[in-house]
Amino acid sequence: MNSEDKVLARIDIKHTFNQSIIKYGKEPQCRQLMEECAELIQAVNKMPRYEDRPAEPKYYANLIEEIADVEIMLYQLKVMFNISDDEVFAFKVEKAKREQERLKKL
Repeated sequence: MNSEDKVLARIDIKHTFNQSIIKYGKEPQCRQLMEECAELIQAVNKMPRYEDRPAEPKYYANLIEEIADVEIMLYQLKVMFNISDDEVFAFKVEKAKREQERLKKL
């Protein structure tokens, strides 16, 4: 997919999921996010907990799918509650700073 197609796809994706909010409403979409988070937890739990064995392809594919589902629902959550990417990024920066301090102490 070329870069122009990717831009158009992103626009179409955003439009589609904005329509989902209108069609289903805030409360059902919030509940859907909770369900998708639970499914991501299950997918992560199935991944091997040790480095000497790669994940089975079906578990790896499922993990990617569940990450996509959660990212879609997080996008909708930000739209529903008027949360900007910059606001989220600011919290990420602060959390990264705290983590850097913790890592220095190890």
